[in-house]
Amino acid sequence: MRPMVYRYLVGLAMLIASPFVPVAAQGNAPPPGATYAGEAFAFRKVADGVWFAVGTGVVSAESNHAIIELGDEVLVVDAGTSPAAAWALLHELPRVTKKPVRHLVITHMHYDHAHGTQSFPPGVAIIGSEYTRAMLAAGKSVEHPTAIGNRNFSNTQIQNLSKALDTASTPASKADITRRRAVWEQYLASVATLTPVAPNVTLSERLSIVRGGREVQVIFPGRAHTDGDLVVWLPKERVLVTGDLLQPGVPYMGDGYLNDWANVLDTMIAMRPSVVLPGHGDEFRDMAVVERLRDYMRAIWTQCADAKARGLTPEQAAAALDLTRFDPYYPRFPGWTDEMVVRRRLGTVRRVYQLLDERR
Repeated sequence: MRPMVYRYLVGLAMLIASPFVPVAAQGNAPPPGATYAGEAFAFRKVADGVWFAVGTGVVSAESNHAIIELGDEVLVVDAGTSPAAAWALLHELPRVTKKPVRHLVITHMHYDHAHGTQSFPPGVAIIGSEYTRAMLAAGKSVEHPTAIGNRNFSNTQIQNLSKALDTASTPASKADITRRRAVWEQYLASVATLTPVAPNVTLSERLSIVRGGREVQVIFPGRAHTDGDLVVWLPKERVLVTGDLLQPGVPYMGDGYLNDWANVLDTMIAMRPSVVLPGHGDEFRDMAVVERLRDYMRAIWTQCADAKARGLTPEQAAAALDLTRFDPYYPRFPGWTDEMVVRRRLGTVRRVYQLLDERR
């Protein structure tokens, strides 16, 4: 394993001296977009002092979180999709732990993992890769295609649900449509207040935190989903938290380095985790999930390289791409249209073509 390499952008003494707000006090002033009924997160215990937080749907909380106790403090993985979603997480965290949050790991710079940072209290060490810090500090995450696409998707959902409300025939159906529309409206209200906060602690390879008898390793395993993905590894418990580098479904690949990414997945398999906590979808223990995603990426890479060598355009290559053997494992995302599926596939092919050009 490589030696630990990290860089503190805020002095350690300053971090220690900063006031840490107890979790129980972090939810007293809901920001815009944080109006909801019920529980926004389900907390699934995966080990002593370790929970997997998954959104229930009452708030637009698209990404998952890991909650890890470190002695008398807490580390959270990923900030969530909006200031409101992050507030909801912190507001509900006392259901499983009342210890203060003192560390936040941002796995990568995409909006659904990084746009809740402003809701975390002053003094929290926000840990990210150097690439993630640079992107958030420059405001690149707000205008990234994934963020723009989700805002557009939210507006489309609101329009469609408003039309459905006009034709709803029963009070129950009207109430359900109104509730679902409110989730998207609340999301847009929240991101309208967005000011992303960049990491104040960065690493180039590895950072270890040891507290209360537990070790947490934050690792940059190489280029994959973005230029700066991090994974969080608990070596004793063999729990692996992956962000979007690894998930049961097909991740967004528009920023990805598919050939490198497949190799990184091989390193994830070699770590032999007992459980994987992905950025989206359910936790899993079957490494066939990882092998399948690796093979999917290599199939795309190989077919695109062949298509490019034969002079096919990205549009032609996307139309010819044969991934049918993976169809049983990767169904269409709920609510996606044919146009969205085609656009996502073409974006992946264009990305591979770009990477192939760069290798010349």
